[in-house]
Amino acid sequence: MSATIKFIATLILSAAVLLAAGLSGLTFYMWPTHFGDHALVVNPQILAELSTLQAERKFVEDKKHFYFGAPNEEARATAQNAVDALIAKLLRELPSNPKRSIVLAHFKLALSSFDTPESEERDQLLVYLQRISLIVGILDSGELFNVWRYGFPYGWLPGN
Repeated sequence: MSATIKFIATLILSAAVLLAAGLSGLTFYMWPTHFGDHALVVNPQILAELSTLQAERKFVEDKKHFYFGAPNEEARATAQNAVDALIAKLLRELPSNPKRSIVLAHFKLALSSFDTPESEERDQLLVYLQRISLIVGILDSGELFNVWRYGFPYGWLPGN
């Protein structure tokens, strides 16, 4: 077999493995949360902002993000409980361990346990996680959100 054919076969096999890992969710479960780790500034104001977000009624109509609300009250309450539990964990842990990796690890756990087939609720969950990120000073998820939502780190593609 010529070197060109071997090279093309390797590229096709690599693409197939990446696609299978993304579609199966394997990429998400293996995705690291510790790269680019750094300390966060966690002060009473940030904790108060997190508490304010926790007290908010969630998964209701959000015109800013073109979200029409959860399909029913049970789904809304379940989704809200997931976000509120995440915020409660962060409120407990961040004062003693203010690190980006801690927040992303909690995000990863919350994402992996968010059990709904509704894409609108999945997208809205990401809106809440982005709000939490902004509050605590995290500028990006290190592609964790894209890998969870789409199975691939689309931010790595040229032009993103």
